Amino acid sequence: MEEDDERGEPPRKRCKTESSEANVPDEGAVYLINLLPYELYTKIFKMLNFKDRLQCRLVCKRWNAILLTEPFISNIRYNFSHCFGLPLSIHRGHRYMEACVHCVFHDCGSYPDRETQQEMADMIRNVKSSDDEPGPSYRVTASGPTSEQYLFSGELPLKTLEIKASFDRMRRFLGDRLQAMKNLQELRLVVMSRALGDEPVETAPVWKITHETLPSLAWELYSNTHLYEIKLPALEKLRLEIASDCDLDVVMNYSCQLVELTVWFYFDRAMEQTLTVPFPKLKKLVAKHFEEENHSPEPNTRVDNMSAERFVRSAPVLEDVYLDSSKVTYRLFRAICLFGVDTVKRLSVRDVIFPRSLFLFIVELKNLEFLKLKNCILEEGSRLRGVDFPRLQHLVLTSSGTCFRLDASFAHIRRFKYTMDKQLSRLCRNMVMLEDLEVKLRTTAPVAEHIREHFHSLASLMSLRTLRLNGMRTNTRPWAFCKPMPLVERLVLRKCHLLRGNFKDMRKLFPNLKMLELDGTCIAYKQLPRGVKPMVHLQRRLKQFLPGCWVKVNSTSMAEPVSTVLKMENESEWNLHVIRTAGIKLTRPYVKGA
Repeated sequence: MEEDDERGEPPRKRCKTESSEANVPDEGAVYLINLLPYELYTKIFKMLNFKDRLQCRLVCKRWNAILLTEPFISNIRYNFSHCFGLPLSIHRGHRYMEACVHCVFHDCGSYPDRETQQEMADMIRNVKSSDDEPGPSYRVTASGPTSEQYLFSGELPLKTLEIKASFDRMRRFLGDRLQAMKNLQELRLVVMSRALGDEPVETAPVWKITHETLPSLAWELYSNTHLYEIKLPALEKLRLEIASDCDLDVVMNYSCQLVELTVWFYFDRAMEQTLTVPFPKLKKLVAKHFEEENHSPEPNTRVDNMSAERFVRSAPVLEDVYLDSSKVTYRLFRAICLFGVDTVKRLSVRDVIFPRSLFLFIVELKNLEFLKLKNCILEEGSRLRGVDFPRLQHLVLTSSGTCFRLDASFAHIRRFKYTMDKQLSRLCRNMVMLEDLEVKLRTTAPVAEHIREHFHSLASLMSLRTLRLNGMRTNTRPWAFCKPMPLVERLVLRKCHLLRGNFKDMRKLFPNLKMLELDGTCIAYKQLPRGVKPMVHLQRRLKQFLPGCWVKVNSTSMAEPVSTVLKMENESEWNLHVIRTAGIKLTRPYVKGA
């Protein structure tokens, strides 16, 4: 099991946990705990991380029952791996499925190791029957139900289901059983490469996917799909990678009923034809185009601009737009800024080199409440000054410091995340209403000079309550250049590499700190403490340094020797080291859409 990420950011790495019946309190302790009111139970559970919640459920049946109710059960996903068509022995761990509403199923038969390919081929040959097209799961086995019988019986309370398998195995074993899952709200199909026993594209039949009430469907491609048709009258949310005409037909056939659309284009014609159909109910659009490396998009023709204008006009309630890559941004950005000015409230753009003449259209979006620019730069000219976004509350500028000058026009911003540069002092002088600031310390360029010259200006933010520092390294020490910040109540250290001694002066810098959170942070020890878990030891020490402060250490945080942490700071070399030590074999990557 694992816990879902509740934030709207790309998901963090999760740690799998296993239950243990050690350290269970005696009967007297259980009796006292059961006297607590239900509201106090929920408050306690909300303060604990996922790993601690699993330990608490061992205390008594009441605690276990609370963990399996809302809202806690909605934040848990159940992962398990098995082979379609083979018997499944129901053990104690699978009993969590009786209450879990989110499930991820890995079909082992879709990607066996080379050593087990012959064994897998024999098993597939034994269970595969030519006269039973949906697969062998309709046959009753003496050793128990098959994995598809267990998953698609309709008796599990599943709301979201993710299947990772080859397309032909999903077609044969899922078949038309989707209709039995009446409570299903989201189906995610991750298409792997062709597996043993799969039929070739030329002879495989068309897969017809039918469900009367399914509102959300997502396709994630690691290999192109076979032919398929969908009949989903309640479909409102669609995520699709258009790598063939079959994918394109799905978007065009369901455009009039979609509320959210996430679409990745693999060829130009797919983008051009998508812009010709109306989307009268569309509220959220996420679009990306896979371009060739170092390929600069051609300038729009008059016909291109007219088709983009018609597309935006045909989506009169569009309010959230996310554009990824230069090609799709060049086509849609101008039309969205000019004809979506009354409706668009959230705009995100990623990996785009803007001509200044195109980027200037952004000032037309007067109703923006959220703006995010990631890896965006202006091709020529200086930063935009004196922009007017009267309703903008949340701004994110990640590696996009060349786009805006942080002057007094952003004085009303409440939340801001940006990559550290020399504009920090100007930011602190002008953003007088800022309540939540996240500073991402760049790791691909030296930031020590900027920290030494500008970090002391953070003390001038009189409305700041939450400070997040992201990406600090052992050679980046902002504490020595900080001034006391008595107004900061919450400090979050995210993805940082810190020496243990960095915490000793924290109370002087943040005298009124009420919460310290370590999120994915690595603490460097000269010598790890013996006889105790390092992070537990650190948490106790922090409570001594910070009396009256809640210290929250997420399960992704860790403690390592200084020598190991220094190696981790070279991310490319460290990733190769992890791959080698894990025994992972490097193979030629599969090219999407090839």
